[in-house]
Amino acid sequence: MLQIAVCDDEKLYLNEVLRILHDTLGDTPNRIQTFQNSAALLAAVEEDGYIPNIAVLDIRMDEVDGITLAKQLNRASPTSKVIFISSYSGYLMDVYETEHVYFVLKPNMEERLPVALQKALASTATVKTLSVKSGSYHQRIRLDAILYIERLKHKTIVHTDEGDIETAQFPKTIIDSGGAQADFIRCHQSFWVCSKAIAAMEREQFKLRDVSFVPISRTYRNESRKAFFELLAGTVKQEIKV
Repeated sequence: MLQIAVCDDEKLYLNEVLRILHDTLGDTPNRIQTFQNSAALLAAVEEDGYIPNIAVLDIRMDEVDGITLAKQLNRASPTSKVIFISSYSGYLMDVYETEHVYFVLKPNMEERLPVALQKALASTATVKTLSVKSGSYHQRIRLDAILYIERLKHKTIVHTDEGDIETAQFPKTIIDSGGAQADFIRCHQSFWVCSKAIAAMEREQFKLRDVSFVPISRTYRNESRKAFFELLAGTVKQEIKV
Protein backbone atom coordinates (compact mmCIF):
# COMPACT_ATOMS: atom_id res chain seq x y z
CA MET A 1 0.00 0.00 0.00
CA LEU A 2 1.23 3.47 -0.90
CA GLN A 3 2.27 5.45 2.19
CA ILE A 4 2.13 9.25 1.95
CA ALA A 5 3.09 11.80 4.61
CA VAL A 6 1.85 15.38 4.46
CA CYS A 7 3.44 17.97 6.74
CA ASP A 8 2.06 21.52 6.89
CA ASP A 9 1.37 23.68 9.93
CA GLU A 10 -1.52 25.46 8.18
CA LYS A 11 -4.65 23.32 8.45
CA LEU A 12 -6.32 25.04 5.50
CA TYR A 13 -3.55 23.97 3.12
CA LEU A 14 -3.23 20.58 4.80
CA ASN A 15 -6.85 19.82 3.97
CA GLU A 16 -6.43 21.14 0.43
CA VAL A 17 -3.45 18.85 -0.16
CA LEU A 18 -5.44 15.88 1.15
CA ARG A 19 -8.30 16.61 -1.22
CA ILE A 20 -6.03 16.86 -4.26
CA LEU A 21 -4.14 13.69 -3.32
CA HIS A 22 -7.35 11.70 -2.88
CA ASP A 23 -8.72 12.99 -6.20
CA THR A 24 -5.49 12.15 -8.01
CA LEU A 25 -4.95 8.69 -6.51
CA GLY A 26 -8.49 7.51 -7.17
CA ASP A 27 -8.68 3.75 -6.51
CA THR A 28 -4.95 3.37 -5.82
CA PRO A 29 -4.61 1.75 -2.35
CA ASN A 30 -3.05 4.34 -0.08
CA ARG A 31 -2.67 5.55 3.46
CA ILE A 32 -2.08 9.25 4.03
CA GLN A 33 -0.80 10.47 7.40
CA THR A 34 -0.81 14.15 8.28
CA PHE A 35 1.61 16.04 10.51
CA GLN A 36 1.37 19.67 11.61
CA ASN A 37 5.04 20.05 12.51
CA SER A 38 8.39 18.62 11.47
CA ALA A 39 9.15 17.05 14.85
CA ALA A 40 6.08 14.81 14.67
CA LEU A 41 7.03 13.46 11.24
CA LEU A 42 10.66 12.87 12.25
CA ALA A 43 9.58 11.07 15.41
CA ALA A 44 7.34 8.78 13.38
CA VAL A 45 10.23 7.94 11.02
CA GLU A 46 13.09 7.63 13.51
CA GLU A 47 11.27 6.16 16.50
CA ASP A 48 8.32 4.26 15.03
CA GLY A 49 9.87 3.05 11.79
CA TYR A 50 7.36 4.90 9.60
CA ILE A 51 8.65 5.00 6.02
CA PRO A 52 6.52 7.08 3.65
CA ASN A 53 6.89 6.41 -0.05
CA ILE A 54 6.14 10.08 -0.68
CA ALA A 55 6.44 13.08 1.65
CA VAL A 56 4.67 16.35 0.81
CA LEU A 57 6.38 19.06 2.85
CA ASP A 58 5.55 22.69 3.40
CA ILE A 59 8.72 24.78 3.53
CA ARG A 60 7.83 27.68 5.81
CA MET A 61 7.00 26.13 9.19
CA ASP A 62 7.74 27.09 12.79
CA GLU A 63 10.79 25.60 14.54
CA VAL A 64 12.09 23.25 11.81
CA ASP A 65 11.47 24.38 8.22
CA GLY A 66 10.64 22.00 5.40
CA ILE A 67 14.09 22.13 3.79
CA THR A 68 15.81 21.12 7.03
CA LEU A 69 13.17 18.44 7.50
CA ALA A 70 13.82 17.12 3.98
CA LYS A 71 17.56 16.84 4.66
CA GLN A 72 16.85 14.80 7.78
CA LEU A 73 14.32 12.69 5.91
CA ASN A 74 16.84 12.13 3.09
CA ARG A 75 19.18 10.57 5.66
CA ALA A 76 16.64 8.62 7.70
CA SER A 77 14.50 7.41 4.80
CA PRO A 78 16.46 7.82 1.54
CA THR A 79 13.78 6.14 -0.57
CA SER A 80 11.06 8.63 0.43
CA LYS A 81 10.28 10.95 -2.48
CA VAL A 82 9.96 14.56 -1.35
CA ILE A 83 7.54 17.07 -2.87
CA PHE A 84 7.87 20.63 -1.60
CA ILE A 85 4.93 23.02 -1.40
CA SER A 86 5.20 26.70 -0.57
CA SER A 87 3.50 30.04 -1.01
CA TYR A 88 6.88 31.64 -1.69
CA SER A 89 8.84 31.26 -4.92
CA GLY A 90 11.95 32.58 -3.16
CA TYR A 91 12.68 29.06 -1.91
CA LEU A 92 13.02 27.70 -5.44
CA MET A 93 16.83 27.57 -5.36
CA ASP A 94 17.10 26.50 -1.70
CA VAL A 95 15.29 23.21 -2.33
CA TYR A 96 18.22 22.02 -4.44
CA GLU A 97 20.15 21.48 -1.21
CA THR A 98 18.00 18.35 -0.81
CA GLU A 99 16.94 15.26 -2.73
CA HIS A 100 13.43 16.01 -3.99
CA VAL A 101 11.26 15.41 -7.04
CA TYR A 102 9.16 18.59 -7.33
CA PHE A 103 8.51 22.09 -6.03
CA VAL A 104 4.89 23.28 -6.15
CA LEU A 105 3.66 26.79 -5.42
CA LYS A 106 0.53 26.64 -3.28
CA PRO A 107 -1.51 28.91 -5.59
CA ASN A 108 -0.85 26.34 -8.37
CA MET A 109 -1.48 23.16 -6.36
CA GLU A 110 -4.67 22.21 -8.18
CA GLU A 111 -2.76 21.98 -11.44
CA ARG A 112 0.80 21.08 -10.40
CA LEU A 113 0.46 18.78 -7.37
CA PRO A 114 -1.07 15.93 -9.45
CA VAL A 115 1.87 16.23 -11.86
CA ALA A 116 4.33 16.12 -8.96
CA LEU A 117 2.55 13.11 -7.47
CA GLN A 118 2.71 11.18 -10.73
CA LYS A 119 6.43 11.92 -11.04
CA ALA A 120 7.02 10.72 -7.47
CA LEU A 121 4.98 7.57 -8.10
CA ALA A 122 7.02 6.76 -11.20
CA SER A 123 10.29 7.06 -9.28
CA THR A 124 9.15 4.86 -6.37
CA ALA A 125 8.11 1.94 -8.55
CA THR A 126 11.61 0.52 -9.08
CA VAL A 127 13.19 1.10 -5.66
CA LYS A 128 13.63 -1.92 -3.37
CA THR A 129 14.64 -1.28 0.25
CA LEU A 130 15.29 -3.21 3.45
CA SER A 131 14.27 -2.13 6.94
CA VAL A 132 17.01 -1.97 9.59
CA LYS A 133 16.51 -1.09 13.24
CA SER A 134 19.58 0.14 15.08
CA GLY A 135 18.73 0.80 18.72
CA SER A 136 15.51 2.81 18.66
CA TYR A 137 16.28 4.19 15.21
CA HIS A 138 14.59 2.73 12.13
CA GLN A 139 15.82 3.32 8.62
CA ARG A 140 15.33 2.04 5.10
CA ILE A 141 18.42 0.99 3.16
CA ARG A 142 18.37 0.78 -0.61
CA LEU A 143 19.07 -2.75 -1.78
CA ASP A 144 21.52 -1.50 -4.40
CA ALA A 145 23.60 0.18 -1.65
CA ILE A 146 24.13 -3.05 0.31
CA LEU A 147 27.30 -5.10 -0.13
CA TYR A 148 26.71 -7.96 2.31
CA ILE A 149 25.23 -8.83 5.69
CA GLU A 150 27.32 -10.40 8.43
CA ARG A 151 26.17 -12.10 11.63
CA LEU A 152 28.59 -11.89 14.58
CA LYS A 153 27.46 -13.57 17.80
CA HIS A 154 24.64 -11.35 19.09
CA LYS A 155 24.70 -8.64 16.44
CA THR A 156 24.31 -8.23 12.70
CA ILE A 157 26.34 -5.84 10.56
CA VAL A 158 24.89 -4.53 7.31
CA HIS A 159 27.83 -3.48 5.14
CA THR A 160 26.89 -0.76 2.64
CA ASP A 161 28.62 1.58 0.21
CA GLU A 162 28.18 4.39 2.76
CA GLY A 163 29.37 2.47 5.82
CA ASP A 164 28.33 -0.21 8.31
CA ILE A 165 25.11 -0.42 10.30
CA GLU A 166 24.87 -2.56 13.44
CA THR A 167 21.60 -4.10 14.58
CA ALA A 168 20.31 -6.84 16.85
CA GLN A 169 18.01 -8.07 14.08
CA PHE A 170 18.74 -11.38 12.40
CA PRO A 171 19.82 -11.28 8.73
CA LYS A 172 16.70 -13.19 7.65
CA THR A 173 14.47 -10.56 9.28
CA ILE A 174 16.25 -7.78 7.41
CA ILE A 175 16.16 -9.58 4.06
CA ASP A 176 12.50 -10.57 4.47
CA SER A 177 11.55 -6.95 5.26
CA GLY A 178 12.14 -6.02 1.63
CA GLY A 179 11.09 -9.28 0.00
CA ALA A 180 14.70 -9.63 -1.11
CA GLN A 181 15.25 -13.36 -0.59
CA ALA A 182 16.20 -13.81 -4.26
CA ASP A 183 18.69 -10.91 -4.08
CA PHE A 184 21.04 -12.50 -1.55
CA ILE A 185 23.31 -15.53 -1.68
CA ARG A 186 24.13 -17.22 1.60
CA CYS A 187 27.73 -18.26 1.15
CA HIS A 188 28.75 -18.93 4.74
CA GLN A 189 27.20 -19.59 8.14
CA SER A 190 27.73 -15.90 8.93
CA PHE A 191 27.55 -14.17 5.53
CA TRP A 192 24.78 -13.21 3.08
CA VAL A 193 26.11 -11.39 0.01
CA CYS A 194 23.95 -9.09 -2.11
CA SER A 195 23.99 -10.41 -5.66
CA LYS A 196 24.03 -6.86 -7.06
CA ALA A 197 27.37 -6.25 -5.31
CA ILE A 198 29.22 -9.26 -6.73
CA ALA A 199 32.00 -8.48 -9.21
CA ALA A 200 33.56 -11.95 -9.42
CA MET A 201 33.52 -15.41 -7.87
CA GLU A 202 36.65 -17.28 -6.87
CA ARG A 203 36.83 -20.75 -5.39
CA GLU A 204 36.60 -19.69 -1.76
CA GLN A 205 35.33 -16.12 -1.89
CA PHE A 206 33.22 -13.53 -3.66
CA LYS A 207 34.91 -10.36 -4.84
CA LEU A 208 32.62 -7.35 -4.47
CA ARG A 209 32.39 -4.09 -6.39
CA ASP A 210 34.30 -2.21 -3.67
CA VAL A 211 37.15 -4.77 -4.02
CA SER A 212 36.36 -6.35 -0.64
CA PHE A 213 35.96 -10.12 -0.29
CA VAL A 214 33.35 -12.34 1.35
CA PRO A 215 34.30 -15.94 2.19
CA ILE A 216 32.53 -18.97 0.73
CA SER A 217 32.54 -21.89 3.14
CA ARG A 218 32.72 -25.52 2.07
CA THR A 219 29.18 -26.10 3.36
CA TYR A 220 27.71 -23.39 1.11
CA ARG A 221 30.09 -23.73 -1.87
CA ASN A 222 27.79 -25.72 -4.15
CA GLU A 223 24.77 -23.52 -3.38
CA SER A 224 26.87 -20.40 -3.95
CA ARG A 225 28.19 -21.65 -7.29
CA LYS A 226 24.70 -22.57 -8.47
CA ALA A 227 23.27 -19.20 -7.43
CA PHE A 228 26.15 -17.34 -9.05
CA PHE A 229 25.81 -19.18 -12.36
CA GLU A 230 22.08 -18.42 -12.36
CA LEU A 231 22.96 -14.79 -11.76
CA LEU A 232 25.54 -14.91 -14.52
CA ALA A 233 22.95 -16.16 -16.97
CA GLY A 234 21.17 -12.82 -16.63
CA THR A 235 24.18 -10.54 -17.08
CA VAL A 236 27.41 -10.39 -19.06
CA LYS A 237 29.20 -8.15 -16.59
CA GLN A 238 30.29 -10.80 -14.11
CA GLU A 239 33.71 -12.44 -14.06
CA ILE A 240 34.27 -16.07 -13.01
CA LYS A 241 37.50 -17.32 -11.48
CA VAL A 242 37.18 -20.98 -10.47
